[in-house]
Amino acid sequence: MKVENIRKHIMTGISYMIPVVVAGGILQALAKLFGGWAIGDAVAAGATPFTNMNPFTWEGFWWGCNQLGSYGMNFAVAIMTGYLAYSIAGRPGIVPGFIIGYACVMSKAGFLGGLLMGFIIGYFILWMKSWKLPKVMQGLMPVLIIPVLATFFCGMLFLVVFCIPLAWIMEVFQNWMISLNGGSKAVIGAVIGACMGFDLGGPVNKTASMAANALGTDGINGPMTAKIVGGMTPPIGLWVASRLARKKFSRTELDTANTALPMGLCFITEGVLPFAASDPLRFVPCSMLGSAVAGAITVGFGCESVAGHGGIFVVPMMTNPWVFIVGLIVGSLVTGVVYAIVRKQRSEEEQVEAEGELDVDVEINIG
Repeated sequence: MKVENIRKHIMTGISYMIPVVVAGGILQALAKLFGGWAIGDAVAAGATPFTNMNPFTWEGFWWGCNQLGSYGMNFAVAIMTGYLAYSIAGRPGIVPGFIIGYACVMSKAGFLGGLLMGFIIGYFILWMKSWKLPKVMQGLMPVLIIPVLATFFCGMLFLVVFCIPLAWIMEVFQNWMISLNGGSKAVIGAVIGACMGFDLGGPVNKTASMAANALGTDGINGPMTAKIVGGMTPPIGLWVASRLARKKFSRTELDTANTALPMGLCFITEGVLPFAASDPLRFVPCSMLGSAVAGAITVGFGCESVAGHGGIFVVPMMTNPWVFIVGLIVGSLVTGVVYAIVRKQRSEEEQVEAEGELDVDVEINIG
């Protein structure tokens, strides 16, 4: 498996994921801007999630908009997994990729799980295509045999091998983070912040978020600010990097980075998933560093938040809100400046090639 092929498959999955992340993230940002930071809790579920929604009221309208954005973000990893598998094995990889990619989201395995399973599904299907079957069964391969067997075997591999150990590890990890509360405030802020910036919606991120929530239920609200600022810093830092090192980003990447800014302000970390997936060895450490610095500053200097979500809209409700603003700015600059320095310089040929790949993939998706 050549490095060039790995990059090609990842970029194919990302090219389809980008419009989903942008659409879902911007819809959620608009909903929070006009409906308030708690708009996601504004309508209680009835027989269906939409039973009690009145779209002709201000609150109901923006709640519906937030729901659409939330569903879009939930599908982003599934889209990436499906089209990564498609890049390897062709159309038969799409359905197993969608299903198992969505399982990665629901199990909190995040984009890292989706990346891994995309490759497993793709190469499993390539192996299935080498089977010698009777002619009467060959026509069933793409529509029945491959989708069913690939989803079953790869899906159960994911559930059996990854999910159970992952759940146990994350439980131990969460308890350890909660135990840190008895020590330095800056330390627990840095740890929660770094975890929020690690897998950007994956198991480590969610575990840190749950640890902050658990402490919040006991009236310990400092870690909640580390959770929020740690999730806001990566997308804002990415935008800073794209401004500082424009020549290192393709046109599509610059456009995506621009949409990451409002997402970051609204505490939608997933805006950086395309970059975390395509350049994890450079971006993820920068993301963790900036989020750790931001978390250490906010918690260490006494900023607290009762609200667990809402991004910039809940800052006025915090204790010492200016500390939060300083932490957010400093952490974002750390991520942005360091990533601008370490990101690989693109040659003109590479930029043209990357643009061509993204344009072709998106065009296929629309057709």
